[in-house]
Amino acid sequence: MNAFDKIIGYESIKSELMQLCDMIQNKSAYEKLGAKLPRGILLHGDPGLGKTLMAKCFIAESGLESYMIRRTKGTNDFVKEITNIFNDAKNHAPSIVFLDDLDKFANEDDRHKDAEEYVAVQAGIDELDDAKVIVVATANEIKKLPSSLQRSGRFDRKIEVMLPAEKDSGDIIKHYLNNKELADDVNFDDITRMIRYSSCAELETIMNEAAINAAYAKRENISMKDILNAVLRMEYNSPDSYTKATDEDIQKSSLHEAGHVVVCEVLSPGSVGLASIRKSGRDNTGGFMRRCKNLTRRPQEILVSLGGKAAVELYYSEACASGCYSDIRKAFKQVRAGLLESGTYGLGGIDVSMWGIEMSENMNSRSEAIVHAELERFMFKAKDILIKNRDFLEKVANALAEKETLLYSDIQEIRDKVNVVAVTL
Repeated sequence: MNAFDKIIGYESIKSELMQLCDMIQNKSAYEKLGAKLPRGILLHGDPGLGKTLMAKCFIAESGLESYMIRRTKGTNDFVKEITNIFNDAKNHAPSIVFLDDLDKFANEDDRHKDAEEYVAVQAGIDELDDAKVIVVATANEIKKLPSSLQRSGRFDRKIEVMLPAEKDSGDIIKHYLNNKELADDVNFDDITRMIRYSSCAELETIMNEAAINAAYAKRENISMKDILNAVLRMEYNSPDSYTKATDEDIQKSSLHEAGHVVVCEVLSPGSVGLASIRKSGRDNTGGFMRRCKNLTRRPQEILVSLGGKAAVELYYSEACASGCYSDIRKAFKQVRAGLLESGTYGLGGIDVSMWGIEMSENMNSRSEAIVHAELERFMFKAKDILIKNRDFLEKVANALAEKETLLYSDIQEIRDKVNVVAVTL
């Protein structure tokens, strides 16, 4: 069994690490062509993505003796440990020095990168010369490391580990559910679409929470409801029990979220992975939507942001459903950003102050007027989309009021039963 089989997904990174292992195990073939093994390998990215597991799999597959360094001591003792381990690795070459959580070796912030610990690591690497010692390191925040430590000759190969892609997320979810008893209603496609951007550690925790929910309820298997409740609690801070809103607030919140969903689905079919009027936190306000497909243009983002307020305004004289204010603020920032990008929405709104040119009071007023005019134009367009797709809007709103949360399959089922009117921007 290949050591890398323990890693679910991340095929491109595994391929890169396997190539390096092949260089270790078939050294002469590479040397014949003048190829040298990279001095150092740095795996970096957000916490919980499996960087340490990848490093350990690389070490296991290489077959070399390894020496791990993690911060467990005070500065003086830790610096001595770093020096001693590099010496041991050199004396037992070929070998690997594994620096786990390298960005945590020193307590200095990113403006003070000359800490003793990093100096000791740099010295250890530099003194290896051709001692046939490979340095492997992991780091969450690469910006905290000295640029002198990251340069070629110390870490020749830097590999960024990112959030799992859609297929990888599905494979990881299936892996964590593989040894669990599942109910017939568990839909892997729905699960993947509502949590696809989560880290490996978060996915594992969510699946474990779902198992805990089912066991506490004395059920023999894990249902889709158990998984959904775990996702809502872990990713959206939406507790299973909360203060219920009034019927009128539920109707407004349902309409608000439905507005976001419908505008998003009209502009980009199949883009909503989850929508809910469940509350975020312990109060009785909230509602949220998760997209499982990115929108490609800024105008689409603006229209989706305004979709909630636009929907409420179509049915109520006062459009103050929960979330409207934050949506307007988001749309306002997007419009302004568009104006700053070489006059995306007209040259009159360009903020010339970013080029060091002082703006007059008149120019400032004119720029703000253009922003507000653009917001009104986008609000009109969002309402037009919803009016043309009123049946879709009302069915999504009614389903949200009834179920609280709609999954990808629920939204697509509604979509298939209505006539969706496409729009051009």
